[in-house]
Amino acid sequence: MGRICDEDIQRVRDATDLVSLISETVVLKKKGRLFWGLCPFHGEKTPSFKVDPSTQLWHCFGCSEGGDAFGFVMRTENLEFPDAVRRLAERAHIEIVEEGGGLPAGRKERLIAACEAAAVFFHNQLTMTRTSGAQTARDYLKERGFGIDVAKRFNLGYAPSGRDNLSRTLIREGFTREELVEANLSMADGTSLKDRFYNRIMFPISDLSGRVIAFGGRVVGTGEPKYLNTAETPIFSKSANLYAIDRSRNEIVTSGTAVVVEGYTDVIALHEAGIAYAVATLGTALTERHVRLLGRFSSRVVYLFDGDAAGIRAADRAAEFIDWHATPEAGSAKTDLLVAIIPEGADPADYVAANGAEKMCALIADAQPLLRFVIDQRLSAHDLGTPEGRARALEAAAVVLTRVRGSILEQDYTNYLADRLLTDFATVRRAVGSARPEPRRGEASTSAGVPGKDDSAQSATKPARPLVEGPQEKAERELLRLAVISPAARVRAQELLTEGIVSGEDVRVVLDLVVKAGDARRGELYDAVARADRNAAETISPWLVDASEVEEVEYAVREIASRLKDFDLGRQILSKKAQLHGLDAKTDRVAFDGLFKETAELQRLQEKIRRGLRDMERSGGGDTA
Repeated sequence: MGRICDEDIQRVRDATDLVSLISETVVLKKKGRLFWGLCPFHGEKTPSFKVDPSTQLWHCFGCSEGGDAFGFVMRTENLEFPDAVRRLAERAHIEIVEEGGGLPAGRKERLIAACEAAAVFFHNQLTMTRTSGAQTARDYLKERGFGIDVAKRFNLGYAPSGRDNLSRTLIREGFTREELVEANLSMADGTSLKDRFYNRIMFPISDLSGRVIAFGGRVVGTGEPKYLNTAETPIFSKSANLYAIDRSRNEIVTSGTAVVVEGYTDVIALHEAGIAYAVATLGTALTERHVRLLGRFSSRVVYLFDGDAAGIRAADRAAEFIDWHATPEAGSAKTDLLVAIIPEGADPADYVAANGAEKMCALIADAQPLLRFVIDQRLSAHDLGTPEGRARALEAAAVVLTRVRGSILEQDYTNYLADRLLTDFATVRRAVGSARPEPRRGEASTSAGVPGKDDSAQSATKPARPLVEGPQEKAERELLRLAVISPAARVRAQELLTEGIVSGEDVRVVLDLVVKAGDARRGELYDAVARADRNAAETISPWLVDASEVEEVEYAVREIASRLKDFDLGRQILSKKAQLHGLDAKTDRVAFDGLFKETAELQRLQEKIRRGLRDMERSGGGDTA
């Protein structure tokens, strides 16, 4: 896709009223000059979602999500930033020009229209024609317990065995050869077109808005591949979309649980049994983008696996999605990843048909934490009856805990491993500390190669927050907050950045962008930061929505600067002392004496700063920085 110029982005932003946009999906009530409503991204009964019309920013104090109009559309419709701009440009009837080629304005909507027309064609073939292929497809669905009423509810279809039926039909309806190829509905064969899908039962795949963007097809009878999905297109990415997410999103919010399976028919069977909060991956393993998408609607994601060996291996691979979001320290951003294994190797559709919805719901309710499941699987692969087996098991299990280092979960599972392996806490703790995390699969950890992904800084990756926020992290975040809401604080913040006193990488990156914005205030500040890094802009949005003026900002910044200098001197002193321990006071006398004097001077400076902090606490003033 081409890059959208900054001027067009600003035109779209100026033409979009945030209150009007959000009111299309959220009931907002005005209180004072702000608008409040129930957050659309997590279930809640008391409104914590507010919109500030003066800054054109929104923020939810329940789930910590926030941003501008583009961010709202990105989350509600699962779009990348460029696509959110295009969507709002269409809403505002603004023509945008994309630099460096790519689809012209309106072309993407043509591809979606082609997919929706194809869905109508396939559905009519299944429900209205009398061909032998269509009858065989209906018979297969009936065997799975899906009658014609189910086919209509889920818009199922049949791709006829002729190789150009769909292509000829859509050409007659006005779609071009290029559009059909780009939507992956047809394949060019010289001067003619051939249908990508033929002799298959068709499962339409929709985006969050319910618009058809792709298809999954199961061969009727024998043939390979058994399942065939739409390839990556400008409107579809299998690592970012889920089957039936448009149907399930409200039920996921209501139930508080998202169930992930691996088959289209499994989803349909669960929905028909009343478990309408199930979705399926699209010919790929679960990805990080899937997890983050589901985490917008529920904090509990249950991966429902077949009980065969392949299902067990898939569950083990899902361990790569365990990170800070799985820990209690994540607060409202916490996402519980759980695993439920269907007994006797049955798939979800067969199990719910044989045992009923009640037992399936009980199985889902009893799902165990993914972290616990993966650790147990790693342990079961070794002979815990021998010292060598226990050592190998510890090495394998310790790797899993590297993703939650510094959290309560790490402590709890370190104790669990110590008990299982008949060893002590310290031994396990050392093993976890020295273990290196397993690399994530490329698809799960990057969006590179995703159609429509802008390669500009607008889509920069959000740095992870520390698992445990100590005094220094709190002080640095307070410095960032003051710099956000008070331009006067930015000069001092710049000095601290230059001195290298701000040590947290995530705060340093955002603070640098805020400082570079100069005297920009509120909405202008958000826009300035967002142009460089939208994730950084979202980090500061809570302080910009209904931001209050800071009293005695100079005093507050001076105090924080003193605390940060105290922490910095503490690090230097520890370093010097470590160097002293490595020297012999007699044989390395000159070097030892020099380091000793440097350490003493650092300690003197630290004590001076600490006296100043104590004076400030007593008197509410003073200059220590």
